[in-house]
Amino acid sequence: MEYREIKDRGTLKNYVETLKHEGRTTVALDIEGEYNLHAYGERLCLIQVYDGRDAVIIDPLELNNETLKLIFEEEKLLKIMWDASSDMSLLINGYETTINTVLDLRPAADLLDFPKRDYASVLSAVLEERETKNKAKFQKYNWLRRPIDPEAIEYALEDVLHLPELKDALLSMLYEEGFLDEFIRRNMLVQNRDYRRTPGQRHKKMKGYRYLKKREKELLRRLFNVRDRHARRLDLPPHNVIANPDLLQLSRRSVRPEKLGFARRVKERDRETIVEEVRQEMDKEETDS
Repeated sequence: MEYREIKDRGTLKNYVETLKHEGRTTVALDIEGEYNLHAYGERLCLIQVYDGRDAVIIDPLELNNETLKLIFEEEKLLKIMWDASSDMSLLINGYETTINTVLDLRPAADLLDFPKRDYASVLSAVLEERETKNKAKFQKYNWLRRPIDPEAIEYALEDVLHLPELKDALLSMLYEEGFLDEFIRRNMLVQNRDYRRTPGQRHKKMKGYRYLKKREKELLRRLFNVRDRHARRLDLPPHNVIANPDLLQLSRRSVRPEKLGFARRVKERDRETIVEEVRQEMDKEETDS
């Protein structure tokens, strides 16, 4: 598959200006990210664009936040996307960047009541012969890796190449069913939603948090912060430092710190440090009670 690759500010600026100069004001857009699977935190790893003529990949690891805004915040470019909410959340919370002028096709899947509403299923249902290739193979791919596997790039670009055709088909179906106005309204909600997260609240989203007692919730918060600090320091996914079920058991005092299991990526000296800090937090809670 042929594609253009952009790795610097000058080339990206020129690309966006060329699109506008030629009157091509609609692009298909998608991103690939790291979400605490291979490393610590959420990171933007790849940007895929299809402008109706060229397939383009943009390497955000080579660009700063202000440069990323050249494509994401350009209001004269309509960005066709699929389920843009998670992408917008990643960008605003991690990069102080938003995505302006979005046409999100995901609400169409709900309004048209597709049996399966993920991108691959809707794509297959609407454009029968078109299916995203190698989906299972690259679902857990490490997009931080450089160079990127050529097959992975092809997989990533497949997600944008068919978006313009899918857009035309879905808009036609929405119009025929009388859902076009509602689709526009839902798109406005996607664009205008506040995606900023409240700091210090991530532990509350853990499965089982709601069933903890008040003191257990407070202990979980402190243990969560211990884990997060070490995960950041080691650049490891937090679940590799202390698994979520273990964190909940610690907060309930169902397991002692020395019984914790660790991923092989955590070295012995780091394990000892983490166990000691967990023990101190648990002892502190006992003293306070």
